[in-house]
Amino acid sequence: MLLTVLLLLLVAAGVLVFAVATGAAQWAWLSVLLCAVAAVTLFWARVRDRRRSRTAPRHSAHGTPGVADSASPEDEGEDAEETDDSGVSLSGGDAEDSSRGAAEPDPDTEPAEQRTDAADVLLVCEADTVVFVIDERPRYHLDDCSWVGDRETLPLPVAEARELGFTPCAVCAPDSSVARLARSRVS
Repeated sequence: MLLTVLLLLLVAAGVLVFAVATGAAQWAWLSVLLCAVAAVTLFWARVRDRRRSRTAPRHSAHGTPGVADSASPEDEGEDAEETDDSGVSLSGGDAEDSSRGAAEPDPDTEPAEQRTDAADVLLVCEADTVVFVIDERPRYHLDDCSWVGDRETLPLPVAEARELGFTPCAVCAPDSSVARLARSRVS
C-alpha cells in the first residue's frame, strides 16, 4: 500500500514538473488529483490497520520460562475486559478467551504497546525474567507470543530490555505476567 502511495506521489511530482515546464494548467490539476488519490489511499490504509489492531487477540503466558501462571480464582470469573480505543487492555490483564475466535495478528504491522500501571513498571524493572526482542523492532515479548511467530528472537532480561528502550507488546502482555510472577514471589 505504501509503495502505491509513493508511486502516485512520484507520478504527481513528474506531472507537476511537466506542467510548469509547458505552462499547461490542466497538467497541474492532474498533479493535484494524483496527490488527492494518494491521500485517500493512505487514509483507507490507516483505517484498515486500526480495524486489524482492534481484532488482535491477547494471550496468556503459558509455557514461558521464568514466568509462572498464577491467576487468582476471581480472575477466572471475569467475562469482559476493559479496553481503550486501540483494543489494548486498560487493566493490564492478559487473559485470552479461545472461544472468541479472533483473527491472528498481522505479522507485518507492529503490535500496539501494552499499557502498564506504575506499580507494575516498578516490579518489572526489578525483575530478572527473560523476555524476547526482535532486531530492529521496538517491542519485547513472551516466548509464546503469537505475533512473533517464527521470527528470530534475542533473549534479554526484562529490566535490560526496558533500559535499551524496548516497550511491552500488547498481544502477549509481558509486563502483566512479569508483575504477577514478582507478586507471587513476595507472598
